[in-house]
Amino acid sequence: MKILISGCSFSQWPDFPGGPNVCWPRYFSEMNPDYQVTNLAEAAAGNQYICDSVIREVLDNPGKYDQVLVMWSGVSRLDYLTDITDPSWNELFDSYGFYRRLPDNKLGYIFSGGQMGTWFKNPVAHKMFYEMYKVSSDYSLATINLTEMVKLKNFLEAKGIKYKFMSYVNYWNDQKNVSPNGDFGVTGMPGLQSLIRDLELDRWIFTDSNRNGVYELAKSMNDFMEDGFHPGHKAHKAWAEFVTKQIQN
Repeated sequence: MKILISGCSFSQWPDFPGGPNVCWPRYFSEMNPDYQVTNLAEAAAGNQYICDSVIREVLDNPGKYDQVLVMWSGVSRLDYLTDITDPSWNELFDSYGFYRRLPDNKLGYIFSGGQMGTWFKNPVAHKMFYEMYKVSSDYSLATINLTEMVKLKNFLEAKGIKYKFMSYVNYWNDQKNVSPNGDFGVTGMPGLQSLIRDLELDRWIFTDSNRNGVYELAKSMNDFMEDGFHPGHKAHKAWAEFVTKQIQN
């Protein structure tokens, strides 16, 4: 079986913050040696990139993948697709670090990393994302991100490709703060209900009926990397085991 994975740093493999080959896709691949796994995850990536990365890969390789696994990133994240043929953008990308060049080497995504993300550490990225967040609200950010999820769901179903979605953290509630990255619950916003219904959350991979993800799993295990945010080895391995059982079932 050929499996395509995408996500953010919670799925990035092999170059994970804090050490190589830590994330759940690596363990998932080891637990399932008959599976051929391709991972497109990128640190700091938002859901615009995640959706786009899967669509591009599937369209560029028709008939290649049997299943897609996506761990959606934060609902406060913004990605910006820009033309990178201008040398000044190359300088920004090299100095900022949180980006992904597309295969044509003409376009590239620059990642905010969320409202409390990495963008404010770079003066050029700060100027860009500061203005974008200044005119954003939790409702507008959630609308952007949930729409990307619905878009990919509809695309994969139209292509007849099996898929499983999961979220790195539980934002399927009405809490104000659900992670140190500036994410928030989305279910209390009336304007999002049609998007949430279309996502069919009952088909997603969660650890329990409360719709918890790998972040909550790491919290219950007290297993984080040094930053206190990204799950550690044990949590990633436990998540990989959980995903494997879900796929086999």
